[in-house]
Amino acid sequence: MSTLAATAATNQPPRTVEVPQLELAKVVVEATGLARFLPVNPSPNDYFSILMANGIAPEGGWEAGKPVNRYDLARVIVLAMKQGNKIEHPENPQAWIYYLIGINVPINTIGLATKPLEPLALPIGPTAYSSQVNTTKRLPRLVPTGDIQFGPIMQPIRELFIVGPGPQPVTPTAPVKGSRL
Repeated sequence: MSTLAATAATNQPPRTVEVPQLELAKVVVEATGLARFLPVNPSPNDYFSILMANGIAPEGGWEAGKPVNRYDLARVIVLAMKQGNKIEHPENPQAWIYYLIGINVPINTIGLATKPLEPLALPIGPTAYSSQVNTTKRLPRLVPTGDIQFGPIMQPIRELFIVGPGPQPVTPTAPVKGSRL
């Protein structure tokens, strides 16, 4: 007997399958065209990092094994559509669901909800963030590329390509022959 027939015979709702957030992240990365920025064998953090760099995350952040609920699904889909600014009360999880219902996006399953997603027009790739170490705290952190901390070894390259050399000290020289000094 099929599962559908068994649930109909017992008058119980069909069993739902809990999908972990990692699976949602994989589907969204594929649908938004961000898969090209992933390494060959991506880890869960690679998926989560690329999505977060593009402003796509559930309310509490990504957790690989945590099951996806309707609120998280709605929020991720709206953010992947770059429509997050159209939510009137973003602190209310139900507002994200109402927005999707209003634009006729079904959120019954991940497959149906991700169907209207298109590749992002201006995706942020992995080179937009680089791992840096703050030498005063010794804590690794992600910093935007334009805010890289340069150490003494990189200072000449920074001066050459980014800001140019600083003021040069003036050294006294001997008077030129024939001058009145």
